[in-house]
Amino acid sequence: MQPVDIWISTDFTRAAPGGTGAAKCGGNYAASLLPQQQAYEQGCSQVLFLDGREQRWIEELGGMNMFVVTSDGRLVTPELSGSILEGVTRDSILQVARELGLEPEERRLSIDELREGVSSGRITEVFACGTAAVVTPINRFRSVTDDLQVPGAPGRYTMEIRQQLLDIQSGRRADSHGWMRRVL
Repeated sequence: MQPVDIWISTDFTRAAPGGTGAAKCGGNYAASLLPQQQAYEQGCSQVLFLDGREQRWIEELGGMNMFVVTSDGRLVTPELSGSILEGVTRDSILQVARELGLEPEERRLSIDELREGVSSGRITEVFACGTAAVVTPINRFRSVTDDLQVPGAPGRYTMEIRQQLLDIQSGRRADSHGWMRRVL
């Protein structure tokens, strides 16, 4: 699993308060096409979008939710705000986090906290998640003003979470959450 580089969009917003950001609909992804092109031009695989009001709070990537692992064992993801998709994979990760010794936390996460946390080592891992990608480790964040290298990507918890989800999906691990359904 190769870690990816992420472009921080400071010119565009994926979704706005009062809009359809929390819905799985095509219009939410159309808004990310131009910023995604900018990301490719900067050598990045995906775009990180900030909130539409202040351009301060991390929301999500173009089609994936984002998590950070802290040095004190917390797994932090932006809280649902009405403009963040309530992903099934996101919810699954929050449920398995405790099994791996992490304390899940849903709260506002600012871009400044990400910058400072990665720079200081308080944020030790960063990953994105979604239905198709499951879990994707993040290597670096770039913008006009930033070049933040996440040390040691992919991290231990990132890979353990990914493997646990894949093992449950494939039947290699017992599903203690009641997620799997037999289809006849």
